[in-house]
Amino acid sequence: MTRQHAQQLAQSLGALPQHNASKTIDFVIAGRISKSMDQELTTKKLQYAQAHKIQVLNEHDFLTWCNFRTKLLCDTVT
Repeated sequence: MTRQHAQQLAQSLGALPQHNASKTIDFVIAGRISKSMDQELTTKKLQYAQAHKIQVLNEHDFLTWCNFRTKLLCDTVT
């Protein structure tokens, strides 16, 4: 899934995607990180999230959250 697709999906389910990490966000979604073998597999956003105890979701966790939000939204409509 591309970053743009993930942002659109999250927004359609009621989230407010942000481009920058800050203390006001609920979680960070981490995709694959491509770096050479001698570099640490992290980003500034992941480091920020870890330092501020912000939950980090992988793609599977994100899709699980999307499924939960979809069911929640469907239940409120019926």
